[in-house]
Amino acid sequence: MNSRERVQMAINHEETDRVPIDLGSSRSTGINANAYNKLKDYLGVDTDTILFDVKQLLATPDPQILERVGSDVIMLPRLIPSIGIKIDEFKPGKLPLDGGDCMLAKGYNPITLEDGTLAVTNSEGVIIAKRPAKGLYFDEVYNPLADADSESDIDKIAMPEMTDEEIAFATEKAKDFYENTEFAISAATSTSLFEKGMKDWGYQNFLENLYVEPELVEYYLDKLTDAYIRMMDKYLDAVGDYVQVVQNNDDFGQQRGLLISPEIYRKFFKPRHARINEAIRKKKKDMHISLHCCGSIYPIIGDIIESGYDVLNPIQKECDNMDPVKIKKEFGDKVTIWGGACSTQTTMTHGSIDDIINEAKEMIKVYAPGGGFVFSQIHNIQADISPEKILALFDTALKYGKPEFYRG
Repeated sequence: MNSRERVQMAINHEETDRVPIDLGSSRSTGINANAYNKLKDYLGVDTDTILFDVKQLLATPDPQILERVGSDVIMLPRLIPSIGIKIDEFKPGKLPLDGGDCMLAKGYNPITLEDGTLAVTNSEGVIIAKRPAKGLYFDEVYNPLADADSESDIDKIAMPEMTDEEIAFATEKAKDFYENTEFAISAATSTSLFEKGMKDWGYQNFLENLYVEPELVEYYLDKLTDAYIRMMDKYLDAVGDYVQVVQNNDDFGQQRGLLISPEIYRKFFKPRHARINEAIRKKKKDMHISLHCCGSIYPIIGDIIESGYDVLNPIQKECDNMDPVKIKKEFGDKVTIWGGACSTQTTMTHGSIDDIINEAKEMIKVYAPGGGFVFSQIHNIQADISPEKILALFDTALKYGKPEFYRG
């Protein structure tokens, strides 16, 4: 059984020779470039560290690393993964924190503000993202609809699209991955409604307008939904025969509960998610569709599944009301749980190697029976997580992710 078959069987809720494994197939199952450099040094891997996502400081895992950890999935990235920076050409650079070597996108040319903050600007010179002087991550700070109060204001901003340049970029990579590797291919489409709304309007402004300007928000969301449907139609014409999963992102949860009520989700977002997913499957009926959604989201998991998602990343078990046993029992035959094997918020950061192994073994026993599980940590591996801890996590999957363990 090869990796592509293993992942497809798992998503179809079939048990496999071992649980499929993922490191780095999305911007929420990745590895911080500082941790990645340490892992490479530990393993004696002498290749460039490609920093494909400067916003989150994520590295592209090298095939040698993927082979060592047993990863079964590879990411088909966007040409512009985040904050307006293309990743088709690279230049030598340095990482924050420890000054390690990396390859930076050629278009990454931040300016330094008086307090040492790095700032990324758009083509008009407007600052769109900032990273504090001693920070690791950029925060997006530009909200083009901050003062919007009419449909004409919304009509002035550009909606998401796939340019011909990006289609060519994606097609070349997808074809190469499909023909020359056995990885399952997961396409990072970067579609979101709720998150995009908060970025365009501003966090507080968008949440308030869901209540005080619902018609205006619905006008915006309808335009955004229509744009994503056009985008996915064009994208799947190009890469639909190569990829097995398309990714979407919408964080509706925080540590203690939802950011919005279930009723607001069902009114504004669920029907539009359903429209996008229906359009994807109309174009490619057997396409798997994942949603990355952090936090305490139990009250809307059933709605997420009803809207057409068959993969959910992650199950953030340290959040309120996110008990893995309960979620697997209630939803495990309807949705594939992708991630959830070990917490990067608690166990991998603050626990011992034994803690990591024990948690990963426990989660395999919970999630793996009956298929519907892809093994990955909960969100990205952070900068200070050691190589020994990283390898302990994935070696646990290789050793114990087999039916004779989790059914024994």
